[in-house]
Amino acid sequence: MFNEFLKAYFPSDKEPKSNHQNKSDDFIATRANDIKVIQSFLAHPCKCGKNCQLQFTENEILKSREDFRHLSLEQKNCFMLSQLSCFKRSNSMALSGRAIKLRTRQKFDYRINTDRPVCRETFLFYYGETSWRLKVLQKHIQTVGIVPPLHGNTGREPIHALSGEDEEYIGLFIINYAVVHGIPDPGRDYRSGKLRILLPSIMTYRSIHKEYESSMVSQDKKPISYHSFVRVWHKITPHIAFIKPRTDLCMECEEYKKELNKITASLKETKEDEKTLIHNQAISHLKYAKLERDYYRDCIKRAEKHYKKLSNKKKTTNTPNTKPITMHYSWDFAQHVCYPYEDQQVGPIYFKSARRAHLFGVCCEAIPRQINYLIDEKDFLEKNAATVISLLDQIEATHGLGEKHAQLTADKGKAQNKNNALLQYLMYRVLIGFHDRIDFSFMVVGHTKFAPDGYFGLISSQYRRAKVYTYGQMADIIDLSTYNHHNICQRYYESNGKPAFFYRDWSNWLQKYFKKLPNITKYHHFSINKDEPGIVVVKQTINGKKSKHNILKKPFPYSSNKMPRYPRKLKPSGISLERAWYLYENIREHIPNEEDKNSTCPKPTRSKPL
Repeated sequence: MFNEFLKAYFPSDKEPKSNHQNKSDDFIATRANDIKVIQSFLAHPCKCGKNCQLQFTENEILKSREDFRHLSLEQKNCFMLSQLSCFKRSNSMALSGRAIKLRTRQKFDYRINTDRPVCRETFLFYYGETSWRLKVLQKHIQTVGIVPPLHGNTGREPIHALSGEDEEYIGLFIINYAVVHGIPDPGRDYRSGKLRILLPSIMTYRSIHKEYESSMVSQDKKPISYHSFVRVWHKITPHIAFIKPRTDLCMECEEYKKELNKITASLKETKEDEKTLIHNQAISHLKYAKLERDYYRDCIKRAEKHYKKLSNKKKTTNTPNTKPITMHYSWDFAQHVCYPYEDQQVGPIYFKSARRAHLFGVCCEAIPRQINYLIDEKDFLEKNAATVISLLDQIEATHGLGEKHAQLTADKGKAQNKNNALLQYLMYRVLIGFHDRIDFSFMVVGHTKFAPDGYFGLISSQYRRAKVYTYGQMADIIDLSTYNHHNICQRYYESNGKPAFFYRDWSNWLQKYFKKLPNITKYHHFSINKDEPGIVVVKQTINGKKSKHNILKKPFPYSSNKMPRYPRKLKPSGISLERAWYLYENIREHIPNEEDKNSTCPKPTRSKPL
């Protein structure tokens, strides 16, 4: 039912034609028109009375016209001039009787081959040429010769062409504008080797061109047009672009930029050494971010190769530690989504707090596929270690591929305890035999855009164009955000009404057997191997120095032969009575359907608190 409801807000299955398809359609239409014209030409006697058309077949003329059409103008001129040079009579000139003064005309004997003479009209039709161009070339061969003609403006600069001074002014304006409003693109540079500079997404080429026009007018100079402005921008300063939603913003990069701008503005030569030092620090930071990004990409490529080697049967089984492969997973929380929501949102609801659903995505880039946990606010515990570990444990049990070596990547966590609990959980998985090895990495702060963000973007793109009034409709939005099911929604409740997973008190349970890793926040890479029980190998950078730490408090009493009991369950607190009445009184009115109202904003069973 909801699929029918969404049809008006999602693109149809018909895909637009590509440029290649459009060109193919144009060629077919031109060919069909040519065939009709050729058939008409061959069906009527030639005007010269010699039936020149009987010397040709339909296919021969069609091929000749198509071949001639594909030549460039210069190639056509060269061909025709060489033909006319052969057709020209050496000493036969005709006198014109229409002019008062004496005027002579050169005569030509037209032919297709040596043994097939034809009239001028048949010759032109055979190549699809016009009589006007033939006359121009005949005059040219008499006056100039067989040297190809040149266009009259060749070698001349158009009167409206941009001067070097105009382009210099535009380039200077854009560069200075970027110095004031732009920030460096962290971890990336342009093809020319220049550091990319990003302008705020609220700005556009059009808005900056208007400021350029105002600047030129204030100097009594004539500004150039918008399209020329954009063309010069791409030519001179292609490394200056606009921020996109998936672009990282790094505070460290921003601080370096601000310091460099301050030193440049001071115009003091004594600070040149300080400027060089800061510039080198910024370059080192970007190189470090690029190195970590390259490692993340290498992990994905390795996982893709291993996944391709699996047979279709093995791809569907997920028994832990049964396949000698390496697989990569990454996860992150998205910003919560609100409902009811409409693509044409009414003004008053912007000042109200609609119902929320939290979104947690775990991506397996090798498939590629992302499992998105959509959890309503009444079923959400909180963003802590217990929640993250409970979700990861559930996805490994239901969607894991049974890999022996797991590589994991996450956004940089802020809480030290959260990172410690997660590291202890990964050690637990290796000790009980779910993996032989686990490599765990954090993204560099400020450079954390990775695969889950891309899948969240697909969901957001569909969400912005839809009407969502219930939790179920939001779940359908996620499932329909990709055509090939790369985004899958995992609801909190199964179809039978039972929870799909449970929150468990992992943090306190793990503390019984594991201790905290000192200074965990300064490390970005962790490695756990079954050959060294309890040992965590840590590195600050991917190429950094390794150090080993034992995080076991005592010998771990469990293994693959003796599985431990799961930690105790944690129950979400649900929606408070005040919140339930708020939704009923303030949000319910924005939902048109009565059934949807009762689903999202039901009337509380208890009286409103005073």
